[in-house]
Amino acid sequence: MAALLIYLHKILPLVFSPLIFIIFIISVGLLVKNTRIIFFSIVLICFFSLPLTAHLIWLTLESAYPPKQRNEINNYDAVVVLSGMLTNNQINGVDFVEWSDPDRFFAGLEIYKEKKAEKIIFTRGKLPWSNSTPEGEILKSKAIHFGVPSEKIILTKEVTNTAEEAEAVKELLQSNNINNVLIITSSFHMPRAELLFRRQGINIGLYPVDFKAIGHEVDWTYYFPSAYGFYKTSKGIREYIGRIYYFFFQKN
Repeated sequence: MAALLIYLHKILPLVFSPLIFIIFIISVGLLVKNTRIIFFSIVLICFFSLPLTAHLIWLTLESAYPPKQRNEINNYDAVVVLSGMLTNNQINGVDFVEWSDPDRFFAGLEIYKEKKAEKIIFTRGKLPWSNSTPEGEILKSKAIHFGVPSEKIILTKEVTNTAEEAEAVKELLQSNNINNVLIITSSFHMPRAELLFRRQGINIGLYPVDFKAIGHEVDWTYYFPSAYGFYKTSKGIREYIGRIYYFFFQKN
């Protein structure tokens, strides 16, 4: 059942994405031979492709979790860096890692080195259909490279989503004498993370990073449709679908 929910979580955003919605509208217009419906679909494409549309969506996603000064943060037993920033690939027998959002990793290192947390917990994120190395293992080796002692780094078991990350961290608390943790993740992802970690009864603090809209000034390019604008709009809507998924399907 858990595996089925993971696949459902990945498929739902595709089914309810702007692209599928627009294709449906165009198909209806062609089927009934109504040019107004087809024209409306063109308007929708332009609307969803506006960087301004994407920017407004991301502002609503991030508004509840603005940036924090590190001097605002209390001391914690551990800082938890959630997965979701790496892609581990292999081409012609050569393994290489690509970073998408390294903000989480470096924020975790800074929190530790400023003695705001005694340990770092990396989650071993790995999708069920992937053969790559779990993300936490790669992050641990990088953290050691940056001077963090190996004994100060804790890895969870393998996890596939945020709900499993929260469960895995809960399992580590007693055995590692950890009473409270600071959660580090992207601002837009923090509502889901907070919801799921609090459901586990974990005493948490929050440190959002990786801001997609907050602090970004709107300029004239935001008023012209682009493929990147459509991508960002779709990704923002995907995050809202993810929140709905966790609210209704991840109750425990």
